[in-house]
Amino acid sequence: MLVLAVLAASCTHDARRFAGPTRGPSFSRVASSSQAPLWTDADEFLVEYAGSTSRVTAAVASVGGAVARVLPEVGLATVTGLDDAGAARLARSPGITSVTRDLVVQWIAPLDPNVGLVAADADVLPTGQNPPQTAPFLGLQWNLQTIHAPDAWATGHLGQGARVAIVDTGIDDTHPEMQGRVDRTRSFAFIPNQFTGGSCGGVCPPWGDDNSHGTHVASVVASNAFRTASIAPGASLIAVKVLNQNGAGTFGTVIAGILYATTIGADIINMSLSAYFPKNARGGGQLNGALAKAVNYAVGHGVFVVVAAGNDGANLDADRDFVSVPAQSGAAFAVSATGPINQVNFDQLAFYSNFGRSGVAVAAPGGNLLPGTPPVVVDVRDLVLGPCSRQSLAIPACARATFYLFVAGTSAASPHAAGVAALVAGRAGGGLTAGQLRTFIEQSADDLGKPGVDLFYSHGRINALRAVTQ
Repeated sequence: MLVLAVLAASCTHDARRFAGPTRGPSFSRVASSSQAPLWTDADEFLVEYAGSTSRVTAAVASVGGAVARVLPEVGLATVTGLDDAGAARLARSPGITSVTRDLVVQWIAPLDPNVGLVAADADVLPTGQNPPQTAPFLGLQWNLQTIHAPDAWATGHLGQGARVAIVDTGIDDTHPEMQGRVDRTRSFAFIPNQFTGGSCGGVCPPWGDDNSHGTHVASVVASNAFRTASIAPGASLIAVKVLNQNGAGTFGTVIAGILYATTIGADIINMSLSAYFPKNARGGGQLNGALAKAVNYAVGHGVFVVVAAGNDGANLDADRDFVSVPAQSGAAFAVSATGPINQVNFDQLAFYSNFGRSGVAVAAPGGNLLPGTPPVVVDVRDLVLGPCSRQSLAIPACARATFYLFVAGTSAASPHAAGVAALVAGRAGGGLTAGQLRTFIEQSADDLGKPGVDLFYSHGRINALRAVTQ
């Protein structure tokens, strides 16, 4: 989830134009056990099976259903055309382990279309990728300074050769910040882009970003330094679109996205998405188990799976009635968020961030604000800056110019860790296992809070320079 805020006039730098109201942020989800559910029943069922795909296909057909997708790597299939009675009959078929109605989950918060934006100079055109040190907005990117990214760039390690799959709402590679950063041959959509406007000549790729979340997340990992610098500009991005224009999608599409990214050779997967489920929610245990199986499959095949810890303000060690997914799904590497208030104390844990040794591996910059209804932005510079998709249907103004957003959330923290992992993978020239990347990131983190692995920072706040020089 991202929190979006208007840019204050005192922070214009070389920005020339502003749009949107001068008000506080859109913070439409800080979950708690008292909130209404953020999911609804899907028209599909997730089927776990043993044996051949032909056997499960025949079993589904025998009860009047149809197989929409088979994932033999983990023995899962997505099935349509069944009601609950048909699903119950299918569950009794030989070779069928479980049949669970899938859920449409609001994995990221809905974006406010009236959010304030900052525009890049209209008369300045991009000229390819620039050195990250030259990014005009670098002075506003406290997040990169805090993790010593500029010092890491000075070593010459920029993530060259690393492949990072952004499993999210897609990526807009027509934005000047992202042109040329996306591997178009490997990118794929499980939920197609609905934008048909002019930024891509009327024919946008299906994996384009009709929300904006995925583009902002991706830019933290790799960008052109047209306005904002990135952690690993030498890395290649792969867009895997599993969420719709509103940031929603099923467990089945997220699982399929993980397996797809694994199959096409990603070194790192970033999933800046989260949901906070009661452990007794109908079907929740089976669906999280299936998600964990996909995460573990990816990790077992050498892919480092980095995820957002979630924005529920929860102690994941203590809240035994809820589970944060995918933060607590198998071998996922979950990242909590830090950020300053009024540009002071850059390493304090963000008020909204989940925390706990059992669910979080490291902390990373995500931006901060003060709790309230809505939360209060003391200084927009406390948030994380990045591009807004020019294909966004959630923020239509972004389709009309080259805009940037200030945001906050563990969604922004997660790609910081993925970017540092790309630096390490690029330095090694490939071949590192997911376990080795995990060890590099954890052991190079700055130990904050109580010495050792602690409740609030776990292994510490990531450090890009130490990661590429240790």
